[in-house]
Amino acid sequence: MLFTARNVGVLVVMAGLLVGSGCTSTYVAAWKQLGWESRDLLVDQVQDTRSRQEAAKVEFTSALDQFRATYEFDGGELEDAYKKLQKSYDRCYAQADDFRDEIGGVKRLGAVFFKEWESDIEEQTVPEYKKAMIKQRDDTQASFDAMVAKMDEAADKMDPVLESFKGRVIFLKSSLNAQALATLQENADELVDGIEALIAEMNQSIAEADEFIAAMGAG
Repeated sequence: MLFTARNVGVLVVMAGLLVGSGCTSTYVAAWKQLGWESRDLLVDQVQDTRSRQEAAKVEFTSALDQFRATYEFDGGELEDAYKKLQKSYDRCYAQADDFRDEIGGVKRLGAVFFKEWESDIEEQTVPEYKKAMIKQRDDTQASFDAMVAKMDEAADKMDPVLESFKGRVIFLKSSLNAQALATLQENADELVDGIEALIAEMNQSIAEADEFIAAMGAG
C-alpha cells in the first residue's frame, strides 16, 4: 500500500474507531501497516494513561484546594462558592472516567502484545534463545501486572472520593446557607483525608507506569 497523507489519515481514524469499539487486534493490525508494532502501541498507551492519571491527580489536588476554600468561606456569595465546587467535582469526574477508559486500552493492548510474544516463543527452535525469551516475557508480564494493579487500585479509590465529594456538593446546593456550610466544615476531614490518600495512591501508580515504560526501553 502506498502511504499518502490521505491513506495515513484514513488509517489513523480507522484505528481510533476500532480500539474504541474493542477490536484491539484489528486496531493493532491497522497500525502495523504504518510500521507500529504491538510493543510500540502498548508503550504509547501506557504513556497516555500515565499522562491522563497525572492530569487527574492535578484535578483532584485542585479540588482539595477548592473544598478547603469552600469550608473556610467567610462572607460573600455562597452560591458562587457552590458553583466553583460543582465545576471542580465535574472536572474530577470527567478525568476519572477518562482514566478508566485509558486503563481499558492498556489491558487490551497488553493482551495482544503478550499473545504475540507467546507465539514468537512457540516458534523459537533454539533452546537457549527460547529460555531467554521466556524469562524476559515473564519478567515483563510481572512488571505489567504490577502496573495495571496499581492503576486499578488508584481508579477504585476514586469512586468513594467522588461519591463523598458529590454528596457535599448536593448538600451545599440544597441549602446555600451558613448552617450548611458549618455542617461541611464539621465533616471536612473525611473528604480531605480521602483525597490525600487518593493522591498518594496515584503517585505510586504513576511511579509503576514510569518503571514499566523504562523497562520497555522508552523514555
